[in-house]
Amino acid sequence: MKRGPLEIAVVERGNLESAANVTLTSKVEGSATIIKIVEEGTAVTEGTILVELDSSKFKNDMIQQQIAMEQAIAAQKQAVEALAITMAQNTSDIEAAKLKKQLAELDLRKYEEGDSIQETATVEGEVALKREELTRTSEKFAFTTRLSKKGYATQSELEADRIAKTKAEIDLGVALEKQRVLKDFTYTRNITEKRANAEEFGREQERVERKSAAAETQARADLKARELTAQLQTDKYKQLLEQIEFCTVRAPQDGLVVYANERNSRGQSEVSIAEGATVRERQAIIHLPDVSKMRVSAKIHESKIDLIRERLPAKIKVDARPGVVFTGEVDMVSLVPLSGNWPNFNLKEYQCNIAIKDSPDVTSSLKPGLTAEVEILVERILETIQVPVQAVIERGGRHFAFVVLDNKIERREIKVGRTNDIAIEVKDGLAENERVALNPRAALRGEMERLETDVPEEEASKDGAFKGITVPADSGERGSQNSEKPGRPARGAGPAGGPAGGGPGAPSAGPGGAPGGRVAGGPPNLAAMVGRMDKNGDGKLQVDEVPEGAFRDRMLAADKNGDQVIDDSELAAMPRPGGGAPRGGDAPATGGGG
Repeated sequence: MKRGPLEIAVVERGNLESAANVTLTSKVEGSATIIKIVEEGTAVTEGTILVELDSSKFKNDMIQQQIAMEQAIAAQKQAVEALAITMAQNTSDIEAAKLKKQLAELDLRKYEEGDSIQETATVEGEVALKREELTRTSEKFAFTTRLSKKGYATQSELEADRIAKTKAEIDLGVALEKQRVLKDFTYTRNITEKRANAEEFGREQERVERKSAAAETQARADLKARELTAQLQTDKYKQLLEQIEFCTVRAPQDGLVVYANERNSRGQSEVSIAEGATVRERQAIIHLPDVSKMRVSAKIHESKIDLIRERLPAKIKVDARPGVVFTGEVDMVSLVPLSGNWPNFNLKEYQCNIAIKDSPDVTSSLKPGLTAEVEILVERILETIQVPVQAVIERGGRHFAFVVLDNKIERREIKVGRTNDIAIEVKDGLAENERVALNPRAALRGEMERLETDVPEEEASKDGAFKGITVPADSGERGSQNSEKPGRPARGAGPAGGPAGGGPGAPSAGPGGAPGGRVAGGPPNLAAMVGRMDKNGDGKLQVDEVPEGAFRDRMLAADKNGDQVIDDSELAAMPRPGGGAPRGGDAPATGGGG
């Protein structure tokens, strides 16, 4: 062990991408065929034609639509003229109806105040004359009668006067009858007729006005319909022109052409962008990254995501640029995990972007898609005592180390602090330059048995992991991939990934390995496992008492008699996670001052 600075860092691998990436999608409705496309990897400038899609269908439709648009515009103009004619005709009809009403009212007034009075006066004058004529002829007849009796008038004169008198009586009767007919019939009829005419022409004016309003409304509705039709046909024509324009995709900025080939459910890239290929509406065709602004897109496991925050410094190594270290900074940390892909659908990883802060001259050779390793510096402890993570054993929530003193092994309980993938901070329990065993589980079987006897392991948690262990719950599923990644500890190594040892019997092996109760390289300790996992207290280890995971699956496979209970022989025959039987340990390795 030694004293010195300790850097707490998270190391992950990811891919380079542009921080100013523009994705060009197909805006053509339905689907379209790629006729021509710029070769992938070509550096282009703003305005360059990148993709040409088949537009022949839209061009044919455009000609038909132009005809329909022109016809709709002509119909709209006709509707405008028809409305003007209707309004002019309405004005004429209303004025004519008003004139008729005025004339009828004038006729009524003329008869009431003129014609009827004149007719009455004429008839009354005629009656008066006839009365005077009757009086005169009656007096003359009486006088002639007296003269005839005295012999002064002849009989013919007397007869003529009598006839004159009779005629005057008849004329007076006719005049009186004419006066009665005028008063009782003619006046009543004429006044009624003229009043009815005046009222009827008033109603006629109202009908004409309403009819005119209805005709104007209809004409305006026809005009509105023709306008909407013309607008619709025009919009369709413009839409076709727009679709034809969408068939030519231009670069909105300078960048590098990258085909937007999709990935299947297994994460494998499928070629879908090429000349002759069909693309659907809104499908991505080309990614156009600005290579002067680069970043690394990495995935952080859920066990480490709490350590990562924005603006943390980072070191970036690109596989294609060996020996060159770029300066980076955490730019974005996703709040929700990414969807898992086959076969690890339950894998919880978070998207993290690390921006490269070096100048464009330094990053000019970087290309999108290159593989990079990112070391995010979480914390730097300036001075502390530290030991390798392989030297620390976790048991029951407590941590232990085995110190080598004069070729003797001494177990010590220690208090640990922060850790990285290599070393762990020791706050109490060890002195500087003391030597510790690096692989106690594999080499110190007796000491491990005594530790397991003295310190019982705590109950497993519901998710299959054990208290004090922060190994990802899917480490068994990911298998050797974890140990292959630079900076990621092997399964069961140290407090960050469980205590050192890594054997199938290590209590910190997590769901992918066997739980505690087993010495590395030796036979399973059934008593220790039963004491920790026997939930019903029957003294037997039953399959349903073991948390779900790979270990439980191996128990089911080892249960040869199918009684759901694992005995010593079945537990001893249970295969290791990597296959094969348990191995014996090597001689203990020790760590001194470094």
